[in-house]
Amino acid sequence: MPFGLVFRKAVLWHDGQKYVFGKLQESGVSKEPFHWSFHCPGRNGLRVEAVIDGHGSSVHRLPYVKTDCTGSFEVWNNSVASASLLIQTLGSADERLETATGSVLEMVGGP
Repeated sequence: MPFGLVFRKAVLWHDGQKYVFGKLQESGVSKEPFHWSFHCPGRNGLRVEAVIDGHGSSVHRLPYVKTDCTGSFEVWNNSVASASLLIQTLGSADERLETATGSVLEMVGGP
């Protein structure tokens, strides 16, 4: 984004409903080990906590050429990352969704 502005939004489709979260709060981000975790409050008391673990042998680093051809930048990617999503709703039991290899984690820039 120009002017240093950053906008983040998470969208969760669960049980046929769309939930939009606009206030992501990172609780951890790292390339060594390769992971990203965040939590975000939603409307009506819904809260989501996500942990994506991208370390392992399937991590690869790719140089991408800048669109103006003035150089390149490195992109880290793991297309078989694991993830855990905790969904908390007021008045209901917490629900955890997990996958061992069904997530993708990709990051750009330095560590």
